[in-house]
Amino acid sequence: MERVWAVSFGENERMELERVIMDDDAEAALVFVKKVIYPKVKEAEKPGSCFHDVAKPVDEVGRQVSRHKCLGTFD
Repeated sequence: MERVWAVSFGENERMELERVIMDDDAEAALVFVKKVIYPKVKEAEKPGSCFHDVAKPVDEVGRQVSRHKCLGTFD
C-alpha cells in the first residue's frame, strides 16, 4: 500500500505559497519547497514523530494526540 503524507503549515507559510502561485515565481517556489515542505517531510520520517502516515490510526501514534511539534515558520 502506498503511503499518504499530509503537511501542515501556518498562516505566514500559506500566504507565501499564495504569493508564489499568484506571481508564478518558480525560483520562490523551489525555495518554499526546500525551506517549508521538505523539512516537514523529513521530520515526519523520524521515529516517534507526531507527523505520521494519515492512513495510520491515531491510536498507534504512541502519545497523546494533543502533543505536536512546532517546526517554525517561513519568515
